[in-house]
Amino acid sequence: MDERLFVDTPGTDCTLRWEDALLPASLSEADLDRIIFAEMTFQLRKTALVIVKTVTRCEALGLPVDADLIGARLAALAEADRIDSAGDIRKWRYSEVRLKD
Repeated sequence: MDERLFVDTPGTDCTLRWEDALLPASLSEADLDRIIFAEMTFQLRKTALVIVKTVTRCEALGLPVDADLIGARLAALAEADRIDSAGDIRKWRYSEVRLKD
């Protein structure tokens, strides 16, 4: 996946809520979290970058996961205080996420 997809798209954001998201049968919530956490650091990174890297990893693993699903999961993780976030996490280009210290 081309990382410029999110960088060049103005106002990329997500309205999907995790409660409304459907995971593919081949993927558990815990598995998705492990993939997301593997693409995060303890430094704040743009939410869009983490989403692109996670989608790219999922594609490499043959998992049918899209950016909206990852965005919704990141928002749920932030809401549950499992990751740190800065800004409105629904606005991918204008927010950042990181692993908790």
